[in-house]
Amino acid sequence: MKKLVLILAVLFSCSLIVPCALVKEARADLGGSITVYTSETLTDIQDLANAFMAKNRKTKVDIYRSGTVEVTAKLQAEMQADSIQADVLWFADMDFFDDLAGRGLLVKADIPEAKNIPPDFIYWDGRAYEARLIYQIIAYNTDKVKKPVKGWKDLLDPDYRGKVGTASALYSGATLTQVTTLANNPNFGWDFYRKFKANDCKLVKGNGAVARSVATGEYYVGITIDFMARDLIAKGSPVAYVYQQEGTVYIPTPMGIVSKTKNLELAEAFLNFVLGVDGQKILIKNGYVPLNKTVPLPQGLPSPSDIKILKTDWNYLRNNRDHIRDMWGQIMGEM
Repeated sequence: MKKLVLILAVLFSCSLIVPCALVKEARADLGGSITVYTSETLTDIQDLANAFMAKNRKTKVDIYRSGTVEVTAKLQAEMQADSIQADVLWFADMDFFDDLAGRGLLVKADIPEAKNIPPDFIYWDGRAYEARLIYQIIAYNTDKVKKPVKGWKDLLDPDYRGKVGTASALYSGATLTQVTTLANNPNFGWDFYRKFKANDCKLVKGNGAVARSVATGEYYVGITIDFMARDLIAKGSPVAYVYQQEGTVYIPTPMGIVSKTKNLELAEAFLNFVLGVDGQKILIKNGYVPLNKTVPLPQGLPSPSDIKILKTDWNYLRNNRDHIRDMWGQIMGEM
């Protein structure tokens, strides 16, 4: 009788193991190609794509990378032609993603690692996910700046006239989110940007260019993204940064799968990789705050609960996108 029980136990355990083996075999046979449309830093998305392809050698991940505004413009043109070429989307425009979800253009993906992502960062019932947290901060060159920098209004200091850099809201989705947030905040409003322009702020295309110019000392101070400042600090640049005392701007960068993808299995696998431990470790290496709860927060990074956030009204952005961009262009002389 004991022998029979043992045999049955072995058979039962095998019945559990075989499906897992089949799943692993299916993963090994994963093949084909997908295209990612993104505003992420090219080296970062390429690191993720290369690591994924190294684990799945029959796959190919192609990347189209530009600023959020250019990515969304390309996507809109393809939508109008009913010929979306992207499989995976990852960029900083929450409102645009909301529109895509509402139109049924994002698929509700099967992402096992979703169980390890805080529910607040799973959007539209699993049609998009946050992969990590980023914020727009103020970075400064420690060789050039000797007095404390604390917040947004330090950007108006006459001592920094002509030495403050910012990305363009006509190119950067993160900057468009920032401008939406501050312009609609009674403590700032459009008058803040008029004063900002009057202090001879300098415009460049993207946040990465701002960060690099702060590192070289071309700009003493700049509005950029926290992970970009951390990356420069890690490389030995004379850079420090602050989360603004008045509140920083959290930049959502959803990641989702186009419902018309021709390779859903591969797109899901790539998204699951980014949200999983291996992908999150790559993001940490590149200076990001991870979201997967099984991955420890790197030493020296603040807990998200300790960062004061300025609220972004996404309905305001949705209803006033053209007005916001027009106002920015008029004030900044960027038409």
